[in-house]
Amino acid sequence: MIDAHMHLGSLPFKGKNWGNQEEYKLILKETGITKYCATPIGLPENFSHNTTPNNNSVLEESEKDSALIPIYWFNVFDIPDKIDSRYKAIKFHPDIGQIPIDDKKVIEFVNKINFPVFIHTNEAKEYSTLKKIISLAKQVEVPVIAVHSGSVTKTFFKLHDYEFPDNVYFETSGIQYSIILKKIYEMVGAEKIILGSDYPFGDPRVSLAMIDSLNISPKEKELITTKNIEKILKI
Repeated sequence: MIDAHMHLGSLPFKGKNWGNQEEYKLILKETGITKYCATPIGLPENFSHNTTPNNNSVLEESEKDSALIPIYWFNVFDIPDKIDSRYKAIKFHPDIGQIPIDDKKVIEFVNKINFPVFIHTNEAKEYSTLKKIISLAKQVEVPVIAVHSGSVTKTFFKLHDYEFPDNVYFETSGIQYSIILKKIYEMVGAEKIILGSDYPFGDPRVSLAMIDSLNISPKEKELITTKNIEKILKI
């Protein structure tokens, strides 16, 4: 199994560091997850100052750990001319600068780099809705992964308003209620859902339990936990 979405590093708050690689690897051993897609962790100052998290930390760790699949976090305020070929995908977080998912700079960069793109979504925020995911997906040719699948309760009631292009996928972390994932499964099937934990904010055990709540076949579970992300990243 592959955790398609986690953050490398700890979240510091009130003198305590929340999460670490040692804890995460113990969880991987417990769950049977053998590989994981890592982006750097976004710290509060990245969001308050519109800065880019430390992508180099991910590449450095990937040199030590062959199970790590590096993902590049890009920022429209700090767009590079190119990215290292060792990265397998890119990620955009619209909360940095409150930039809409389908902003022109985002579309241009995704098309230029031509890597699969992970996008943070939250149906409660105007600039990071699934409607914006659809807009982006229609203007690029790569797979577009909706991280958190819209997140909040409102998502359940909005889903049927949308028609998702074939290049849109849904990721399991941060979904507020299992009924949201159940509706996504009903609409698009196991072929369009991927396992992600958002560690240290989330936990692979929680995401796997959410998937188990779907009562799906072993073949469908393998698609969600392994085969879909292997296809997306060509690994």
